[in-house]
Amino acid sequence: MKLHILTRNRVIGIICLLAAITIGLFISLGMSSGEENNEVVFTIDTYEVKEAEFNAILQEKKALTTSYFKQTYNVDYSENFWTTTYEGENPLEYAKQQVMDQLLLLKIEQILMKENEIVSDISYDSFLKNLEIENIDRQNKIKNNEPIYGPKVYGTLEYYSYLHSINYQKLVDKLTQEALAVLSDDAIQQMYEEMKQLYFHKGYNFKYEKITIVNDINSKEILEKVQQLTATKDISVEQAVASLAATVQVEELALNINEASKDDTLSYYLNELFTDSNEGDFNEIDTKGNELVMYRLLEKQDKGFEKFDDVKSAVIQIHVKGQLEQKVSQRLSQANVQINENIYNKLVIE
Repeated sequence: MKLHILTRNRVIGIICLLAAITIGLFISLGMSSGEENNEVVFTIDTYEVKEAEFNAILQEKKALTTSYFKQTYNVDYSENFWTTTYEGENPLEYAKQQVMDQLLLLKIEQILMKENEIVSDISYDSFLKNLEIENIDRQNKIKNNEPIYGPKVYGTLEYYSYLHSINYQKLVDKLTQEALAVLSDDAIQQMYEEMKQLYFHKGYNFKYEKITIVNDINSKEILEKVQQLTATKDISVEQAVASLAATVQVEELALNINEASKDDTLSYYLNELFTDSNEGDFNEIDTKGNELVMYRLLEKQDKGFEKFDDVKSAVIQIHVKGQLEQKVSQRLSQANVQINENIYNKLVIE
């Protein structure tokens, strides 16, 4: 990716020396266009990113930047925060680089959307017109007691993110349909075999033991002894507990994550824990109120994979998304990015 930063003096010099030659570089002297926030901050290939778009995202980087400098340099926000350099790193420049990285990626994706006729205009001016139309439409629906989905009024960045996500999915859907038209079932089947473990595995059903003891001075030692005895003597937890003459509660339970409610955090935690465990494994001893608890996985039943015919479209879509991400990365590495230094340097976080 080529970055060209042209200063005012360099541009004037080129104009003076080569006035009759068309220069294939982005040249901007930072002159006022008469429209507020309408200066070009940078171009990517032939597309412009203006001050209003860059600045809208920049203002949202305040919290992220202050958090980063707090964690990295233990620096608290102050009046001189944005103009101070901490071990060679300046908060404002850090924030602006974050915006550059984000916008370069977004713009490449938007360029691909335009090339694939998902959108006709990727300018920020066009986006703002769409935002205004959307919010007027929502207000009219509210006045007419018609249902709306989402917020009553979209904020600028909220709608920017929403609209980009919708259009990106439209691009994926278009490319998926194109791929379905040319790929054979054998090719799609091969893709399925390669990705099914990651994307289409149904998971496991589990049987496990919950082992609980009242938390006192010797409790952790007792549970560790239970673990040791079951491993070295090949006996059950109940037998290990009996040999220690300890007051330990042992419950045999089952877990099918498909039957758990969305707010059942313990079940989701155990499902993840057991998925990465082998039969017979104990987990770390944990404190629950006035008790110590540990779990032992007894049985891990593989539920298999989703059938190919049921996920054929999903296979194509995953394949297309992977190819699209590679294309975005390639286009980004080859993009001709030219920064208007005069405007870029004037941007600040308010």
